[in-house]
This record gives sequence, C-alpha cells and structure tokens, in this order.
Amino acid sequence: MKLAHWLIPLLWSSSALGQAFEDPVDDFMDDGPAAVFVSPFQPRNPAAAGLAGMMSAFLESQLTGNPALRVIPIDDAPPVHEMSAEVYLESCPPGQAVGCAFVVGEGAEADYAVTGSIRSDASGTEVEVSIIDVRASREAMTFVAQLGLGEDERFAEGVASVLVAVVRGEAGRVEDIRDLSEAPKVDYSAAASQLAILASELGDVRTSTTRTGVVIERPKMTVEDLSEQMDREGIKPWERVGLNAQQYLKWKNDGAPLDEWKVRNAGRKGQLILRSAAGLGAGPVDGSYDGSYVREVVDTEFTLAEMYAWQSQEGGSGIMAEFGLSYGFSPVVEAGFQVGIATGQYRVNVLSKTVGNLAAPPKENDFANSNVYMGPTVLAAFSPGSSFRPILGGSMLYWKGESVDDKEQLPAELETFAAPQLWVLQVKGGAEIRMSKSLDFIVHIPITAVVGGNDTAMAHTGRGCREDIEGGGSQRCLDTENNQPPGVSPVGAGLMLGLQVRLF
Repeated sequence: MKLAHWLIPLLWSSSALGQAFEDPVDDFMDDGPAAVFVSPFQPRNPAAAGLAGMMSAFLESQLTGNPALRVIPIDDAPPVHEMSAEVYLESCPPGQAVGCAFVVGEGAEADYAVTGSIRSDASGTEVEVSIIDVRASREAMTFVAQLGLGEDERFAEGVASVLVAVVRGEAGRVEDIRDLSEAPKVDYSAAASQLAILASELGDVRTSTTRTGVVIERPKMTVEDLSEQMDREGIKPWERVGLNAQQYLKWKNDGAPLDEWKVRNAGRKGQLILRSAAGLGAGPVDGSYDGSYVREVVDTEFTLAEMYAWQSQEGGSGIMAEFGLSYGFSPVVEAGFQVGIATGQYRVNVLSKTVGNLAAPPKENDFANSNVYMGPTVLAAFSPGSSFRPILGGSMLYWKGESVDDKEQLPAELETFAAPQLWVLQVKGGAEIRMSKSLDFIVHIPITAVVGGNDTAMAHTGRGCREDIEGGGSQRCLDTENNQPPGVSPVGAGLMLGLQVRLF
C-alpha cells in the first residue's frame, strides 16, 4: 500500500507545511547543526552494486547544503577495531548495515546516521533507508521506496528532507523529568509528512512502523557471511589486519580492539604464569604408627623379648594449598613446577607388656599431619582468546609425609622409621575465567594416583615369646597376624580454587 494513501490524515495544510519549513533554523540550531554520518548502502544483489556505491554520495551532496546538518565524511570517522571505517563497513555482514553504521557513527560522535540497502531487478529498484538516532542507540525511522529510471537524485532530495524532519522532531521533543518511567515522546509528524510528499512524487514509498524505535544490536558475523566475502575479488578484510579467515570471524564477533584481541589469542606463548590455589582434597594425607613391645625379667634385669612396629601412610581428607610457576611454550601449552602442602591426621598407638603381668592399656594419641609435594607439571588451556578457558594438565609429584619421630618421643625399645615417600601421578581438569588483562580466577579438580614409593615400613624383632593364659595353655605375647598396616589409598581427588597472574 502506498504511504500517501494512509498518511493523508497526517498531512499538514500547504500553508502550515510551508510555514514549518520556512521557519529559520536558529531555534533548531541552538546547539549547532546536527552531525550526520552517511554510511555506504549495501547491495542486496549484484545488479544493485552500482547504485549502492553512488547512493551515499547522492545523500551527502543533498545533506551538505542544509544549514541544519553537518555531514561527517567517512574519511574523518575514526578507525573501528584497528581498521579504517571504510574497511570496516566494506566487511559488514549482509543485512547488518544498521548495526555497522551505528558503530561507525558512534565512534565519529554523530547525532544521526543514514544507511540502507538496494535491490535491482527487471521490475525496478527497491531502496530501503534507515535513519539511526545514534545518541539513543535506536532506529528513528525506516522506509522503502521503489525507484524508476532517473529518480535517484529526487529520491536523495526526499531522504534529506525526511532526515531534517526527523532531526526537527528529535530536537523539539519535551522530556518530563518528573516521570522517568516512560521513554521521551518524539514527534514524527513532520517526517511523516515528508514521506507522504515523497510518496506522491515517486509513486511508491512504504514505511516499516514495526521497526521504528527498535534498539540497535551491534553486528555479528556468521560463517555464511565469511564465505560470501571469500568469493569477492580483491584484498580480503582479514588480510588487511593480518589474520586468517577464522581468526577474523572470531575477532569481529568479540568486539575487542585488534591489538588486545591478538594478545589474548596469543594465549600463553611467552608468558610467565604464577599460580596459587587452595581447597579440599582426599588422598594419601593421613599417617599411622603402631608399636608394641614385650619385656621379661632375666636375672633381675628387664630384657626385650619381642618388638613389633609399623608405620603407614593412609588415605584421608584435608586442606590443600599449592603454588606453581610455569612458562608458556605455545598459545595453549605451558610447562613448569608446582609445590604444595596437604594436611591430615597422624595416629600413634603404643602397647607395652611384661611377661607374666597384665598389659598396661595402649597409649593412643592423635596429631596433625603435614605432607609436602612437588614436581614438574604440564597444563593446556584451550580457547586461549576466550574469557572462559577449559584446562587439562598432568604432574608427576614427589610426595613426602611425616614420621612418628616428628610427633612424639617413643620408648627406646620401639623401632621408628623415616618419613613415607611416594610418587603420585596427578591429572588435573577445570577452567580459568579471565578477570582482567593479566589476572584469572581458576578452578582445578585434581585426581591423584599413587604409582610408587614407600608407603609402609615394618620391624619385628625377638624370639616370638609366649605367655601362659588362665585355664592352661599359652599364647603369643604379641598378636602380629591380626595387626597389619592398612597401606595407602591408591587414588584421591580434590577441588582447588585460586588465582593466577600472567606476566609479559
């Protein structure tokens, strides 16, 4: 339906309309002329490429002569993501002309931007025009016109008039500061009238009222958009910025400046990484010592008849903390060294007997236990350019617990042992979350397996004495068969939270 048919009620009388546009622009230009950026139009088919290339020049020519407007040439627009505004707009994905024009217009500090798309075929030329209110981040008006031969310049004049009317309506809006719950009301009646006049002259102009005032989304590029640009002749946009096609796609949709994006996607290569984390874990963190000895009287002297003792590293749970230093050899892989501590419990049980007498009650004590571990580590952090990076790593750790000598002084009759020493294979999963340019929050889930070392030590001396029992018969002084060390738990796991700093 032609806009002229349904906008008739909105038309001003000829005298009113003339008065509206004959008024001096002094009141309108209290803050100076409105800054306008005209973006190149996108061709929607190959036949429209020629007109699309000229349309922005037609519009700039018409707008430049209006004292209410100040046109910002594309050469004066600042770079976008380290590339010139012209190159950025050339690489704009099809169908996202509004978003791209908004990005450039915002950078150029324009009040308004004009862009659109053109399609040409045997039936004529269809031009869609969008007027963008850059300050409000929305489309002020969108309309479509069918152009006949020779109507290009007249259409450009009409678009200029509509833009001036939109700017007038925006400049004249009244905002009630007492009620901020509603968006300010904008008067588009003058713009509607100009569209009606343009429709009467060209014969077919339609408006898209459903899009008026819609908030603009910044453009995103798809794989299809990338494929289309690959088919174009000439230097590709990714070649201009020193990236390959896939890197260019990721960068365009990231929104970060090119230099920052390149640094981020260089990942760990050449970086020194300092890491600290703490959490809860289960593994070979506990220890036990059991010592028993029997004395007998020989020639009025106490003599050791039998001694049996063992020490064992055991599985348990406790608090873990670790520190690491690594160097990045590629964007994904780092290698380094880590040191950690793990807390647990240490239990001591001592039994003393004298042949022919009742045994004294066993002496039991519990102590805190500390374990130290260290070793080389290799870690891979995937998706180096992303703020969220999954990680996978591995380490071979030398793990050392504590001995009973570190806990208490035992009777001289009992054998003691050196601290347990283990070899522990650690596999680590988790993620990193970027908090700033050089600081990450880390979540690590280590899984451990004991693969070697000495977790248990035993000593048994004496002739295996026996003692009489009530009712007849005798029994072993010490029940060594039922008193065996438990040994270490083979596997463990944990949850570690921390921070890492990436230097250089």
